[in-house]
Amino acid sequence: MIRGWVRPSRADGSGLEAWVEITIAGDDGVSRTLAAIVDTGFTGWLTVPSSVMSELGLTPVGSAQNTMANGLEAESIFCEATVLWHDNTVDVLVDIMDNTPLIGADLMAGSRLTIDWWDGGDVIVEERTPPSQ
Repeated sequence: MIRGWVRPSRADGSGLEAWVEITIAGDDGVSRTLAAIVDTGFTGWLTVPSSVMSELGLTPVGSAQNTMANGLEAESIFCEATVLWHDNTVDVLVDIMDNTPLIGADLMAGSRLTIDWWDGGDVIVEERTPPSQ
């Protein structure tokens, strides 16, 4: 189980965001734990700033145009990395964007997300097995 917290998204205390910590590692084994926003509207795996890419020695493997939540287009590069998720290592594509790290729906797949939507509320991400079809 991964536990996190809810906090205001703006300096004036308005808006709320769900946060969890995630550990990411590059090919050379250097790792870093970062706080990231859980963004169910982001369909990728994970975003990190270019400073984290440099720190971990991540190598670009491609690029793509993305449509942001505000409708604007932005080009980003992708790197491969390993994250610790539900006590397992998972190889993911990391979208390099100079913003707050985001955890997307691809990484959340196979999880149950519970959020207490108030300042200081709990965020719980539980590993789940989907029912048989």
